[in-house]
Amino acid sequence: MTLPERQFFALLRSGLWNEVPDPSLFTGGADWNVIYRIAFEQTVVGHITDGINRLPQDLMPPVEALDPFLGDVLATEKRNHQLDHFIPKLVEALEGIPVLLIKGQGIALDYLEPARRQPGDIDLLLMPESYPEARRILLGRATQALEEAPAICHQGMMFHSIEVELHGTISTLMSRRLDRKLADLQADLFRRGRFLRVPLGGKDIPVPDADFNAVYIFVHFLHHYWSGGVGLRQIIDWMTYVSVHKREIDLVLLRGWIESLGLLHVWQVFSGFVMDYLGCPPEKLPFGAQSRPSAEARLWREICTSGNFGKNTCRSRGAETWLVRKSRSFWRNVVQDRLRHFRVFPRESVRFFFGAFGYGLERLSKGE
Repeated sequence: MTLPERQFFALLRSGLWNEVPDPSLFTGGADWNVIYRIAFEQTVVGHITDGINRLPQDLMPPVEALDPFLGDVLATEKRNHQLDHFIPKLVEALEGIPVLLIKGQGIALDYLEPARRQPGDIDLLLMPESYPEARRILLGRATQALEEAPAICHQGMMFHSIEVELHGTISTLMSRRLDRKLADLQADLFRRGRFLRVPLGGKDIPVPDADFNAVYIFVHFLHHYWSGGVGLRQIIDWMTYVSVHKREIDLVLLRGWIESLGLLHVWQVFSGFVMDYLGCPPEKLPFGAQSRPSAEARLWREICTSGNFGKNTCRSRGAETWLVRKSRSFWRNVVQDRLRHFRVFPRESVRFFFGAFGYGLERLSKGE
C-alpha cells in the first residue's frame, strides 16, 4: 500500500470512528491531491474531511488543498437535506401500498455524522404484486422515465435532479438459487410486517428490520462487486449497519441465512477487510473477524481498479451491431466480471459465472 493510501485509510478510520489519526503518518507531509482523488472516487470525501479536522493543527493541509474537501462536504449536506425531505412525498404518494425505504438515507442515520455520507438515489422496495400500481402512480408524477427491467420488477425514474428506483424484487441475476432464497426472504419480510420507522423530513418512514437489512445490504454490495465494481461507501454502509444494530440482529438466524445463500466465506473475508482497512472493532461485527492479509489486499486493488459502480472499466457500446454488442456484453459482464475474483473467491466466482450465463441465455432467447 502506498503512503497516500495509508494516509487515506487513517483519515477514513478517524472520520468513521471519531478517532485521532496517527500523526506519524503525516509528519513527512501528504499529497492532498492524491488523497482527495481516492476519497472522491470512493465517495467518502465527507468522512475524510472529518478525519482531516482531527489532525493536529501543524499537520493540517493548506487552505487551497482543503477547499475541494470543504466544497464537497457542503454539497453533500445540501443534497442529503434535499433527499430527506423528498422521501416523505414519495411514501405519501404510495399511501395504501406497503412500501419500504431501503439502503441510502435510512442507513445514513446510523453514521456518526449522517450528513457526511454521500447520497445516491432513493430506493423503494415493495412486493411484485404491488409493483405495477406503484410504478403507474410514480411515473405519473416523474419528470423522466428511465429504462425498465420488467423481469425483475425494476423501474428507474427522475424527479428533476432526484433519481428514484422502484424495486419489486431484490433479485441479483447472479444465481437462481440465490435469487429464489432472496425472494423468500423478501416475502417473509412483508408477510410478517417486520417494519421499523426512521425519522426523515419530519415524518416516520418505514424501513426493513435489522435481520433483513443485515443480509440485504451485504448481498446488494456483493451484486455490484461481481457485476462491474463496488466502492468503499457501499461496504461502509454494511459495516456501519451491522455494527450499530448487532444487538438487534438474531445472529443464529443471520448465520443460517448467510450459509443457505452460500456466502459465509465471502462474509468472513469482507469482515476481515473492514476490520483491518476500515478499523471496525471485531467485537462489533456479528461473527467477529479474522485477518486475511493477501485476500484483503486483493480486495482493495480490485476496488481501486474497477472503481465505484465500475466507473473505471469501459462499458460503452458505441455503434455496434446487436451480435457484437451481445458478444462484448457476455465477455465483460459475465466472463470478466465473474471470474476476475477467482483468486479470492474461487467457488463463488464459478457459481456466479454459471448463474449469470444462464440468465444471459434466457435474455438472449427473448431477444433482449
